[in-house]
Amino acid sequence: METLRPDLAASARGPDRGSARQARSVRREPLVTRKARKKKSLDGDVEKGRVRVHDAFELIRWLALSQPDPRKALAELVQNSLDAGAGHIRITRLREKKVPCLKIFDDGEGVIPELPRKEALRYIATHIGHSRKRELSPRQRYELMTQGQYGIGLLGFWSLGETLEIRSHVPGQEPHRLVFHRDRPQFEIGPLRGRLDFDERFTEVVVVNLTKEASAAVAARRAADYLAGELRGQLLARKVEVVVEDRMARGRSPKSLRVRPPRFLGERLEGLGPMDVPGYPHAPLRFEIYLAGKDGEDVHHAPLALYSAGTMVAESFAELAALELDHAPWTDSSLTGLVDFSELRVAPGSRRGVIPDEVAHAFATALAEIEPVLSSLVETKERERAEQLDKTVIRDLRRAFRDFYKTRPSYSMLPTETKGEGAPQEGAPGLPVQDGELADAPFTEEERTSAPALFPPGPLASVAVSPRRLVIAINEEATVRAKALDADGKTIPDGIELTWELWGQVGNLRELDDVPRRAVLVAGESVSEGILSVHAKQASTESEASAAVPVEIVTEVATSSDEGIPEPELVDQAGAKWRSRILEGRWQVNTGHPDYRANSTRPALKLRYLAMLFAKEIVLRSTQDPRLAEPLEQMVEVAAYADRQLTEKPPRGPRRQRSRKKS
Repeated sequence: METLRPDLAASARGPDRGSARQARSVRREPLVTRKARKKKSLDGDVEKGRVRVHDAFELIRWLALSQPDPRKALAELVQNSLDAGAGHIRITRLREKKVPCLKIFDDGEGVIPELPRKEALRYIATHIGHSRKRELSPRQRYELMTQGQYGIGLLGFWSLGETLEIRSHVPGQEPHRLVFHRDRPQFEIGPLRGRLDFDERFTEVVVVNLTKEASAAVAARRAADYLAGELRGQLLARKVEVVVEDRMARGRSPKSLRVRPPRFLGERLEGLGPMDVPGYPHAPLRFEIYLAGKDGEDVHHAPLALYSAGTMVAESFAELAALELDHAPWTDSSLTGLVDFSELRVAPGSRRGVIPDEVAHAFATALAEIEPVLSSLVETKERERAEQLDKTVIRDLRRAFRDFYKTRPSYSMLPTETKGEGAPQEGAPGLPVQDGELADAPFTEEERTSAPALFPPGPLASVAVSPRRLVIAINEEATVRAKALDADGKTIPDGIELTWELWGQVGNLRELDDVPRRAVLVAGESVSEGILSVHAKQASTESEASAAVPVEIVTEVATSSDEGIPEPELVDQAGAKWRSRILEGRWQVNTGHPDYRANSTRPALKLRYLAMLFAKEIVLRSTQDPRLAEPLEQMVEVAAYADRQLTEKPPRGPRRQRSRKKS
C-alpha cells in the first residue's frame, strides 16, 4: 500500500483545528481596511487629503503685500484701538534718532488684558490669521461696532515702514513690547525699558523707518481727512477723541488736527429708516442718504458709499457689479451718504470690496426691495428743487426787465394775467390726494379736437389740474381745468367722470355742464387758504386717480409790478422744435427742449436762456412779422450754446512744474 507524503496526507484529511483558526485569522480583515478597499474600488485612483501650506511665512508675506495703501494700514491700526474701547487716540508723525516714525497711542483695555503681557503678545505673534473678535456673536458685533475678524491687520505695517513695535501695559503688570520686522519671520518679546511703571493702561504701536511714500501719505491733513471718511460710522458711534500730531510738518502745514467725521452735503432723504435683512435680525440695514446735486454743478461731493460696521468697504456702488448694484438709484450722481450693513464680509487684505456670498446676496435682495422707495424720494426732492429754482429764476427775470416798457415804450407788452381766470403759475406743486399725482404738463382745447393718435391712450393713471396754484382776489372768479392721463402721459379724451371738491373757507365751486372738464371757483369775501381737489374715475377700467392744487384768496392780485412780464408756463414737450410761444394768451416755455434741459440745473444759465426767449417774444409781438420767428430761434440757439461753452470749466491737465532759475 502506497504511503502518502505527510503534506499531501494533511491536505487530504483537511486542515486541522489550528490551521483552520490560522486560515480564519488570515481571511479576516479590519473593517476600516475593507471600507478603504471598497472606496478605492469605487473611486479608482482618487486620492484625498488635507490642504497644507508649503511655507507659512511665504503666505504671510503675500497677505502683508495685499495691503498697498499706507493710509488704509493706518486705519487698521486705529481700528484696533477703537475695538479696544479707547476714549483717546493720538497719532503722531515724528523723527526719532533721525528716523521717521509713526506712533498710535490709545487708552483702551489693552492687548488681551486677561493674560500676562508676555503671554498676550506671544499670542498675537503666533496667531496670525486668527482673531478673537471672530468669536463674538452677530448681536455683539453690531452693538460693539467691532470690525476686525481676520487677525492680519497688523501685517499692513509692511506698506508703512520697516519695523512694527507694540508696547503694552496694564495695571499690576510689567510693560512689555513685541517687535516685528518687515519681510522677516522672527519676532521679539521683552520688557519695555525706559518707562516708569505707573498704574496706567495703554497700548502704543510704533512704526519705525517710514518709507518716503508712506511718510507723505500720513501727514496731518491727509491722515485726518482719510480717517474721518474711512471710520466715519465708528467715530460717530463711539465717545472717542482722535488727534493727529505732525512734528515733521513745515511752514504753514497743520501741526495738530482733530479727526472729525465729515458732514455730507445736501438735503437728507427722510423715510429711509433701519431695515431688517432676512436671516440677520441683529444687523439691520442703516441708511444715511443725501440729495446733493448732479455732476457738472459747482458742488463737489463723494458718491454714495457702502460701509460695514461703520468702516468704508466701497467708495461707490459702481464697484459692486458682482452684486448687480452698479445701477441707479445707487449710482445716481446726485446722491451722497452711506449704506451700512455690519454682516458684510470684505477682502481680508485690502479691506475693500464685498465677498459675494450668501450674506451679500441677502444684502442685495434687501436693497432691491427699497429701490422704488429711494427712486420716488429722489424724484420728489428733485421736482421740489426744480420748482423752487424756477420761482427764483422767474423773480430774477422780472427784476432784469423792470422798467423795460417805461424806458422803451415802442415795444409791445406780452399778455399777462386775465380777469376771471388765474394766470398759470409754476409755483408750489399740487398737493397729492390719496394715490393721485399732479402732472406738470398743461393742456389746451386743441387736444380735444386733434386727430386720433396711432395708439389709443391706456387706462387712467393720473389726473392733472391747471393752473397748479390759484391766487384769486376777493369776490373774483377763476377757471380751473382738469385732464386725465394714462401711464405714458397721453390725454384720455372720453369716458372719464370728474368730481370736484373744495376744502376750506375759500369760496364756492361751480361746475360747467357744457364743459365737464372745467370748473369755476368764486372767491369768498375774506382772505383765506384752501385746497381744490379733483377725483377722476374711468368706468371701463375701474381706474381712479386724484390731484389737488392750493388755493389762496388775497385782497388784491398784484399785477402792476409785472409790467407786462408774464410768468412762463412750463410745458414738457420733448421732441418738439419750439422753445417758447404765446398760446391762448399765455407765454409757454418748452422744458423738454435740449437747450432748456442743458441749463435747467444752473440758475445763471437758465435765467439768461429765459431772458433770450422773453426778448424773442417781445420782438415778434412788436414787429408782427412771422418771418423773424426762424432767425430769432437760431439766434437763441447760438447764444445758448456760447453761454454753455463760456461757463463750462475746462478739463484740468497735468500741472507744469515751473523751473526756478538760480540767481
